[in-house]
Amino acid sequence: MSFFFVFLGSGTSQGVPIIGKEYPPEFLANPKNHRTRPSIYVDTAQVKLVVDTTPEFRLQVLREKICRLDAVLFTHSHADHVMGLDDCRRFCDLRGGALPIYANPATMADLRRVYQYAFCNPSVPRGYFNPEPHVVEGPFSLGDLEIIPLPLPHGTAGSTGYLFMQEGQKRMAYLNDCKEVPLAVAEQVQGVPVVVLDALRRTPHPTHMCLDEALTAARRIGAGRTYFTHLTHDYDHDAAQAELPAGVEFAYDGLRVEVS
Repeated sequence: MSFFFVFLGSGTSQGVPIIGKEYPPEFLANPKNHRTRPSIYVDTAQVKLVVDTTPEFRLQVLREKICRLDAVLFTHSHADHVMGLDDCRRFCDLRGGALPIYANPATMADLRRVYQYAFCNPSVPRGYFNPEPHVVEGPFSLGDLEIIPLPLPHGTAGSTGYLFMQEGQKRMAYLNDCKEVPLAVAEQVQGVPVVVLDALRRTPHPTHMCLDEALTAARRIGAGRTYFTHLTHDYDHDAAQAELPAGVEFAYDGLRVEVS
């Protein structure tokens, strides 16, 4: 079974470095400390998809030389996750038609509002963004993947995590933008080979997991490998990585993870 994914972005909502802050030269010299907004690209033999389209989406796609997309999945509608969606117009052009968009009812309603010109256009000219909306209310299939949506607490809006299954086997769980991983979700993804978790910063935050909370979630899930994402400048990558237990890593932009 072929399955890999790439961290298109691993940063928090403001990215790293943030505007108007001075950083030590040695911090900026490490490319792993330059973090665009969080998104992943998933690739199997039968389907290519992304989860979220960040403000840097075009640059992320060019960097990774992605030339095909079969679908876009959304976790929620905060700006750092949706504001690159119009850049998918090029994929619509390459496909010669609409691009499937998957989101829960609340997120889809927000996408329809923000991108009203595309979702409410009965005849989209070639070369423009042409969405094919699919409201997520339960598991669904794309190519050789079964994808299970997982509700996560994230402020008042909530967020949707995803468990990716292939030929009946758990492959990867993406649990980003959440204050905690509820016990029912942790049990559902338990033993997955790879899990990606929100680990915003070292100190507690009202809507994201901090480092200690993410480490607790990682222990409960017991994945073979755990990656932390949605990272602020709290983490100087190499020094912070040295503090983590075996099997746990900080993600960085462009990191490719093969799941065997």
